[in-house]
Amino acid sequence: MLPRMRRRLASGARTNWPLLLTLAAAVTAFAPSLTSPFWLDDYFYLLAARELSTPDYVRAVFTPWGSEPLLPFTRDFWRPLAFLWFELLQPLAGGNPLPYHLLVLAGHLAAVVLTWLVAARIDERRAVRAIAAGIVAVYPGTYQAVTWISSVNSIALPLALGAWLAFLYGTDRPGKVRWRPVVLAVLLLALAVMTRESGWVALPVIAGWHLAVTCRWQLRSRAAWLPLLPFAALAVAYAVIRTRLFTEPLANREIFDWGSHAWRNYRTLLELLLFPFRERVEGLHGWRKLLQELSAPVIPLLTVACALLGRWRPAVLLVGALISLLAVAPNLLGIGPRYLYFTVPWVALGLAIVAADLLALLPLRLRTAAPAAGILLLGFATFATFDRIEEWTAWGPGQQQQWVDALRARHPELPPGATVYCTGNVPGWLTLFDGVNLAPAVRWYYPDAAGAVYIPPGIRPELGPGDVLFVAP
Repeated sequence: MLPRMRRRLASGARTNWPLLLTLAAAVTAFAPSLTSPFWLDDYFYLLAARELSTPDYVRAVFTPWGSEPLLPFTRDFWRPLAFLWFELLQPLAGGNPLPYHLLVLAGHLAAVVLTWLVAARIDERRAVRAIAAGIVAVYPGTYQAVTWISSVNSIALPLALGAWLAFLYGTDRPGKVRWRPVVLAVLLLALAVMTRESGWVALPVIAGWHLAVTCRWQLRSRAAWLPLLPFAALAVAYAVIRTRLFTEPLANREIFDWGSHAWRNYRTLLELLLFPFRERVEGLHGWRKLLQELSAPVIPLLTVACALLGRWRPAVLLVGALISLLAVAPNLLGIGPRYLYFTVPWVALGLAIVAADLLALLPLRLRTAAPAAGILLLGFATFATFDRIEEWTAWGPGQQQQWVDALRARHPELPPGATVYCTGNVPGWLTLFDGVNLAPAVRWYYPDAAGAVYIPPGIRPELGPGDVLFVAP
């Protein structure tokens, strides 16, 4: 029995070594984030998990359009499963960021594995799964979706990928549906959209693949459409719950609304997709910006070309990617590369199929060199992502933690009910939106304090009894 198990493990390692290498690359790339301190929104969740009783916390996160002051995000975002992770981890991990980071990283590694499994299911060529999984693993633009603890909602991605994989198992034979995998797919998608609403971006891919690839020649049959009905029912149930029986809107129009900004955002996301250069405060200029602008039509044009050539598999995946951008483009608070996290897998799978097609046209000697070239590209992307995360840790969470440490060194204790008025060299991220993130950060370290208020330079606040003015060095 033992020798047989060893042979199976050895055989699996020989077959799946690109996946093992890709997972190792992902762990290496994201290693700097494991020592990153808490940052911005993290303190809202930590404080709420500590201050609220479990029933009150659960009630707050499951209530659409909630009004809990300690969890203001529940008003605009219905992500109960993502919020629940803090309630589960906070009593165990407390103020140690490592367990929170490990959870988000585990979700990312699961997304890599599921991309590999989906690729193996939709295309038998090994190059497709290796390319797709490699892109998802170390794509440098979306690093904040894994490094930032508040991005625990990114776990919606592996759940969504798992939903498609289950659906593929249940519908791989036209006209013959295995309902258990289909029901599992619906349940996984339900968990995904309860973790982050972006989980819905998997649905156009699920439906598009089923209709355009699996059942393309049976569309007149009701049996072809039947497996999609549970997803329609899920969408209706979600809308009913999210809108409180249609008494509330699906989204806060002050945060998410259609307008001219949506199409500017959409084009910006397309520019970032193929060339996610590191953006400085002053933005990109020169050849990098020009390259991004020229790359914007590439994916749309490639999608059209695939459709015209009858290559429906990559066409469906790339259409799904283009649709997924509509899920974030109307964001009024701004967009950035991290919002591409739920787009990258569909682009990766589509490009992987196109790349495998092109590789098949090359001479044999060039095809044999492809694995070595792939490993070099994987190594380059790993280094680029590692370097970007290391820099982010320093200027983002690291800088904020330095400010927190300076405050605690200056004021080891604060009187109950004290307010900290903060001015001077306050990190820029903490001053956004009138310094909304200051109060939870201060209250986390000073449980009896009333909170903190940001004071722009040149303004002298009127201090009450016990209040302190902290001028950051």
